[in-house]
Amino acid sequence: MMNSKKLGQFIAELRKAHNLTQRHLADSLSVTDKAVSKWERGLSCPDIGLLSPLAALLGVTVGELLNGEREGAEGADVDETVDNALQYAKASIKVRQTSVLNTIAAVFSAVMLLGVVTCSICDLAITGGFTWSVISISSIAFCWLIFFPALKLGPRGAFWSLVALSVLVVPYLAVLNSTVETDGMLLRIGLPMSAVGVCYLWADYAVTKLVKGRYLLAGAVSLFLVIPVQLIVNGVLSGVIGEAFFDVWDAMSTAIVAACGLALLVWDRARKKK
Repeated sequence: MMNSKKLGQFIAELRKAHNLTQRHLADSLSVTDKAVSKWERGLSCPDIGLLSPLAALLGVTVGELLNGEREGAEGADVDETVDNALQYAKASIKVRQTSVLNTIAAVFSAVMLLGVVTCSICDLAITGGFTWSVISISSIAFCWLIFFPALKLGPRGAFWSLVALSVLVVPYLAVLNSTVETDGMLLRIGLPMSAVGVCYLWADYAVTKLVKGRYLLAGAVSLFLVIPVQLIVNGVLSGVIGEAFFDVWDAMSTAIVAACGLALLVWDRARKKK
C-alpha cells in the first residue's frame, strides 16, 4: 500500500541530497513551490505525469520513488511496486476528479451570484426596490443550495442535495406564495406535488444504493415508480382544478413508461445471465 508520508519524506531527502531548494525543484517541474511543500508533507502527491521527470531529477527510478526507498541489493519487491503504482494511479485520478468538481462548483456559484446581482440591480433601477426580483433571487438561492453539494462532492453529494431539497422546498413555496397572487392555489398544488416528487427522488436514491452497479435494474425500478407518481399527481390536479383523472394521453404515457421499464428489466436479466 502506497504511503504518501513515506513518499514525501523520500522526496525531501533526495532533494536535500541534491542541494535543491523546493523552489528549484518546482521550477524544474513547472509547478509551484507550495505543491512541492505539500508533497514533502504527505498532504498530496505529484501528478502521475510528473513521476518520470521527478525521478530523473532526484536520481532514482519511478519504482523507487513510488516505494519511497531505494532498491536493496536483492532488488525491489515487484508486487509492492505494482500495488503502489495502482494506488498512485487511483489517488491521481481522485485528485483530478476533485479538481474538476471544485472548478464546476466554483463556476456554478459564480453564475448564480451573477444572476442575483443582475436581478437586484435591474429591479432597483426599474422599481426602486425589491419586487419581482424576490422571486428570481429566491429561485436562484434554492437552486444553488440544492445543486451545489452534488456539484462539489459528485455522487457523494447526492444525499445532501436531497436533504437540502427536502428541507427547503416548503419554505421556497411559501416565499413564492407570499410574492405571487395565486389565492393559495400555488400551495394547494405545490405542496402535495413537491411531497410526491421528494418521496420519488428518495426512493430512486435508495434503489440506486441497493442495486449497486446494476444501472439497468435501477433504471427499470425508477421507471416503474413513475407510474404511481403519475396517478397521485393526476389525483391532486383532479381534486384542485377539476382536470380529468386519467385520459388517453395518460394511458399512452403509462404504457410507454411501463414498456421501457420492462425492456430495461429484460436487458438487466440477460446481462446477469452472461
